[in-house]
Amino acid sequence: MWMTPEELMRKKKMRKNLLYINIMIATILRSTLVTILANKVS
Repeated sequence: MWMTPEELMRKKKMRKNLLYINIMIATILRSTLVTILANKVS
C-alpha cells in the first residue's frame, strides 16, 4: 500500500481539484436558490 511521492502528489492534487469543484457547485447552487427565492418574494 506504499505509494511513490509522485502518486501522493497526484492524489493531493486530485483532492484539491475536487474541493475547488465542490466549492464551485455549492456557490452556483446557492446563487440559484437566492435567485429563485428573490423571484418568489417580488
